[in-house]
Amino acid sequence: MDFSPLWIVLFSVLIVCSLAIIFLAKFATKPVDSYRFSFKRVFPFEVINRDQNSLVYRILLCVFVAASFAPIFIHLTGGGLIENAQGISIAICCVYGFAAISFAFLHYFDATHTVVHLVLVVLFLCLTLLGNALACIKGINVYYTLAQHDQQAYSSLVGGIICGLVSLFGIILALNPSLKNWAILSKIEGGFERPKVFVLAFTEWASFFLLIIGEIANFLILLIQ
Repeated sequence: MDFSPLWIVLFSVLIVCSLAIIFLAKFATKPVDSYRFSFKRVFPFEVINRDQNSLVYRILLCVFVAASFAPIFIHLTGGGLIENAQGISIAICCVYGFAAISFAFLHYFDATHTVVHLVLVVLFLCLTLLGNALACIKGINVYYTLAQHDQQAYSSLVGGIICGLVSLFGIILALNPSLKNWAILSKIEGGFERPKVFVLAFTEWASFFLLIIGEIANFLILLIQ
């Protein structure tokens, strides 16, 4: 499949939407418990509750989910240079799409819904990790398959390596022993406050960034599809 203008549009939408979500979260969220927004300290659901442009943010979340799923339809309507890579390409897009849905749902189940929230966090982290791992396998496999036919696919190799590194960071996040004590607050004079790195909130945002990086790297792999 040639890298058509439709791929460029999808890639651009994904990038712009991701940057807009990050921008609104960082700069449009009202202070939480007297301190400014921080990706290390504030949960995604608090953006929905305190963002002055909440409607715009919700729309961006929907667009982000759609952009994560959208490559599926291109794969379904055309072949690739390697036909047996189409199945895993669709699977990767599905996993990324459901990971994006999990991230979106995290905004609507705050920490008072502890069980549901934690289930969504685990699902989000696992799907992000799985999607990036599959993309890594696909990227490296496509590169070596084409190399056997004297065709170069360096973008596929680079994309696969990036996804592999992102998967490694995902494993580190998932195995962080501090997660089991995520609700512990720091003592201050006169009470308690969140630590500077509130581990569960940090994990949720870090997983979002890993998802974005993985999806961008997957587009590098798709350059030759």
